[in-house]
Formats: sequence, structure tokens, C-alpha cells
Amino acid sequence: MLLELNIENFAIIENMKISFDRGLNVLTGETGSGKSIIIDSLGLVLGARANKDIIKYGEDYAYIEAIFSCYSEDIKKTLKEYGFDIGELIVISKKIQKDGPTITRINNRAVTSGLLSKIAVKLIDIFAQHETISLMDNKNQLKLIDDFCGEDHKILLKELESLVNEINRLKKEYDEKNSLETNKEREIDLLEYQINEIDEASLTEYDENGLAEDFNKYSNMTNSIMKLTEAKSIIDSSYESANIEDILDKVIGNVSEVSKIDKDINYISEELEDIRYRLTDISRDLGNYIDSMEIDEEQLNFLQNRIDLVNSIKAKYGKSLDEINKFYDETYERLEFLKNFEKNLAKLHENIISLEKKAYSLSEKITKNRNETANLVQEKITNEIKELNIPNAKFKIKITEKELSSDGKDKIEFLISPNKGQDLMPMAKVASGGEMSRIMLGFKSIIAQKDNIPTLVFDEIDTGISGKTAQIVGRKIKKLSKGRQIIVISHLPQIVALADTHFVINKDIVNETTISKIAKLNDDERVEELARLIGGDNITSYTLATAKEMIGDEAND
Repeated sequence: MLLELNIENFAIIENMKISFDRGLNVLTGETGSGKSIIIDSLGLVLGARANKDIIKYGEDYAYIEAIFSCYSEDIKKTLKEYGFDIGELIVISKKIQKDGPTITRINNRAVTSGLLSKIAVKLIDIFAQHETISLMDNKNQLKLIDDFCGEDHKILLKELESLVNEINRLKKEYDEKNSLETNKEREIDLLEYQINEIDEASLTEYDENGLAEDFNKYSNMTNSIMKLTEAKSIIDSSYESANIEDILDKVIGNVSEVSKIDKDINYISEELEDIRYRLTDISRDLGNYIDSMEIDEEQLNFLQNRIDLVNSIKAKYGKSLDEINKFYDETYERLEFLKNFEKNLAKLHENIISLEKKAYSLSEKITKNRNETANLVQEKITNEIKELNIPNAKFKIKITEKELSSDGKDKIEFLISPNKGQDLMPMAKVASGGEMSRIMLGFKSIIAQKDNIPTLVFDEIDTGISGKTAQIVGRKIKKLSKGRQIIVISHLPQIVALADTHFVINKDIVNETTISKIAKLNDDERVEELARLIGGDNITSYTLATAKEMIGDEAND
């Protein structure tokens, strides 16, 4: 049950708190006062797309919060499934920011729109005028019957969808491969050339990691010999110029002389001697390495050619050895397919036929479910619309066969004959606005009973009806409210008089700004508002007496 709705900075609503009650809650007010804005805000917090234009002028954000009671075991099970703590309340909020993202939360935890819809659908169902239009669409009619068929039926539909998608994929593959017949030999030649070129290259991990390093080493051999020879000459003794060894010998001589007098620097003298010997070893090692270096032009040419080959293969077949190997495997598989073209194509066709048989068998079960469900729904809807003052109406759910697709092989169409002697025709062609509203109310009644939805919202369900019909519709809504909470926007006295709780919405001008406000009415205020609906702004003793009588009569029923 919806306990409370809080709205802030939404359209012409500055700050509004509505505490709903059990039973039938009715909202009335002048046109443009903000009645539908309240329902829009409720739809928004429950998952409708948010548009930043709804933020009240001059404000940076809009905020909507809906608080529900959490008593249903089905709702508790769903919350537990998605990791929510189970308490007595479910608080759903949405903050639409002018310069930031829209954030939706359930019990203070940010959630996706997908998760929100899975939870909201078990809490509340909102009927708006556009749903009567959607009910005329054959696809929506099919979906409605599928919803009535139950969970096992939905599993079959998912299986069929998966199967048909796979069939379509294979058919596309078959058509693509079948179209290759004329160019098959040319493609085989190309694939064989590519495979042979990769085979002849015999690429290894060395080509990936070591080749470039070796080529760099050999191509820079001359420069390396010059640099190392110069380094050795700087270290070695020379009669022509000073070098490191000569300079170090002089340093060692000076320190040794002092150490004879001052024993405290003996360790420095010893360290210098060690450096002198280490320099000698380094000089010898450099010499040996230089002697071992030989410029091998043949090896250098081999490395150059190898690098050119590897780069050529990479440019054609992949940037790395792994990519080239993957290309090779795919090419080899393609080549094998083309060499066994007829055999493989026939096998692919057999696979398609086999899957189509499975899909058709599955669609037969789906059709059987739909026919059985359609008969039950057809009977219930006929009874509902007769109760709603369309006494001679006939309602039929027509199921015809179409080409198999992901939703089965059934085309569903709702037919109605509102008047005696009139042929059954598609609802869109014959049903008036008032009749469509009542048919939708009939569907909502059945859906609510099936799904055990605790709260139903009707936004001007009374469109196109009046008089006795309005009274019958009102009593139907009142009957629905005995087992659940109903929230209704209405302008008809016959429906408003039935309210358990009555709210009125008004517009005020505050600081040159239009603000929408709501008030819960007491008994006297209810009579006055009902009198306004009966007689307009000219409220008389007669309209007041009539309003009081209507409320009293309905309370006694």
C-alpha cells in the first residue's frame, strides 16, 4: 500500500506531502490545478523517464519520494532476492538534478531502472489514458494474454525466442555461404596462398621478441667497437697522454706517503689499491670482448631479411604472433569448409531444419496455452464489461496463425461488438472512449486479482461516461477497493461520493508564482466539494443537500 508521497520542486508543486489511506482515495480539483502532475510524479519515481524540464522554475532539482508498506510475502521475497534488508517500509526516491545525473534509490540504495521496475510492478499499477490506446495494438494484446498465461508460459517464450534467434543466425550464415559458389575457387586459391605464406615464414617466439634486438646489436657493431676501444684506451696507461691509470697511480702515491705518517688513512690507501686492480681487470675484459667482436655481414643481411619478412607477415595477418596464429586457424577452418562446400552446406541446412522443427513444436505448446487462457480471459472480460453497463456487448479474442517468429506463430486481436446486432470488429474501429475506459477497467480488475497488486491508480478512468454508467463504474472501483488501495482522479460526482478519503488540489499565487497545494477534506468539506462538482461554482442549498445525500447513500450501501 502507498502510505505517503512527497513531492518537491516538481512543475508547479513546491513542496507537497500526501498521506494516503486504505480503500478508495479520490483526488479532485479544477482543470490545471495539478491533479495529473501528482500522478505523473508517482509514475516518475516508479520508473518513467525523467525530463529535466519538470524541475520547478528557479530550482536546481526536483525530488519525489514514495513510501510503501512491506507486508506482502511476494514483495519481501523479491527484495530479499536483490539483497535488500526486509523491514516494514519500502522507500523509493528519485532526485532529478538540473546539472547532474538523475538518481533513483530504494531504501537509500541507488538502483538501476531495470531493478526498480521489477520491484515497482509488484507494488502498484498506474492506469493512464494512453493505455486505452496501447490496448488497441495487436502486439500489446498478445503481451497481455501472455502475461495471463503464467510463469511457465514465459519460460517457453524465452526458449522459443532463443531458438528462433539461432535459426535466423544460421539462415543468414547459410545464405552468405551459399552465395559464395561462384567465387569459391578464387577464394580457395587466396586462402591456400595465405596459409602457405604463413607456413613458409615459420614464425617463432624469437621473431616476436629476440629478432629486433639481435638486428639492432649487429647493425651497430662498428660503432660499438669504436666506443669500447676508446673506453679501454682511457683506462690503460699511455705515453702520449694522461689516462685514468696514471692519474690513479699519482693519487695512490700521495695517499701512501701520508699514510706512513698518519695510520688513520691506511684504509683509504688500501681501497685505492683495490680500485687500481679492478680497473686493470675491467681493461682486460674490455679487450677480450673487443677481440671477440666480428662484423658478420652475412648474419646482418640474414637478420635484415628476416625482419622484413616478419614485418610483411604482420602487416598482412596480425600485429602479433597470437593474432597471426588466430588468423591462420580461422583461414584454415574456412578453407576446409570450402573444400567440403556441398557437404558442409547440406549439414548446415539439416541443422536449420532440425531447429525449426523444435521451434514449431515449442510454438504449438505456446499456442495451446494462449487458446486456453484466451477463452478464460474472454469470458471474464465479457462479464466485467456487462457489469460496467455495456449489457449487450460481445467480446472475443481472435487467434490466427502467422509466420513463426520469436513470439510464436499467433496473431491475437481483440474484437468487440458493443451493441446488439453489431458484428464483432477490432476494438480500435468500434469502441468509443467511454467503452474503452470500461474495457480497460475490466482488464485492470482481472489483472489486479491475478497478480495481487496492492495499489491501483486510475487517472480519469471516467472519461466519456456519465449518469448511470458513471455510478456503475464508481461502484466497480469501490468494490475493487475493498481488497486493495485505489487512488482515483475523477470529476464525476457519482465516483467522488464513494471516496473513503477525499483530497482536493488547488492553485494559489504566492509571490507572483503559481503553486499547487493539496488538502485532505473532512466530512463538511467533502460535501462542499461534491456540491461544486454537481453545480459548479454556484453552490446552493439544493446542491449541498444532494451532495450530502449522495455521500450518505453510498456510506450506507
